[in-house]
Amino acid sequence: MKLRCRTRIVIRILHVCGFAALFFSFPTRYPVLHEADMIVLLAGSYKERAPAAAYLFRNGYADRVVLTNDGVFSSWSQKYKRNLYQIEWAEEELVTLGVPRDCIQKLPFIRAGTIYDVLAVKEYATDEKAGSMIIVTSKYHLPRALWTFRHVFAGSSWEIMAYPANFSVPGLKVRAVEQVKRAGYRIAYGLLGRIPESGER
Repeated sequence: MKLRCRTRIVIRILHVCGFAALFFSFPTRYPVLHEADMIVLLAGSYKERAPAAAYLFRNGYADRVVLTNDGVFSSWSQKYKRNLYQIEWAEEELVTLGVPRDCIQKLPFIRAGTIYDVLAVKEYATDEKAGSMIIVTSKYHLPRALWTFRHVFAGSSWEIMAYPANFSVPGLKVRAVEQVKRAGYRIAYGLLGRIPESGER
């Protein structure tokens, strides 16, 4: 009985995901990369995402890497004799991969979530009237992230490019959750226009 119940739940989730994919499509083709003003490394899975950002930096696509902050308190650092936040571990990883520390900009924590990462970047970019950026995140996350950046930056002169950190295929659960999040973003921030203020917590 439990197996049948779980099967029904999985089937319902897949139906929801199919509905979301059909009615809430996201960009899957990305513009050709060129030199930009900054590389934006989105928080989460830094071990997977940092090498892509470092690759772009080393190949001259931008002279700074901006890190968004998810506020996650992480593991112990023998070097610093304390636990580091995920954003600090991302910085350490970038330095190890050849990005000078003075070329890394860490953004303050607003609240966890892609929408808040984008709002933090927008606030950081307000001093620059126009420019270009390359956002870096996991491939499965990139369509929603790119859509959110373009939606939040709509009406500005900023050019938003994107680069996937890897091409691995995530598991069914990750894909299902991401589809639901895509639908939620389309409804909340697209159809309803409920984009929070950057300082809202």
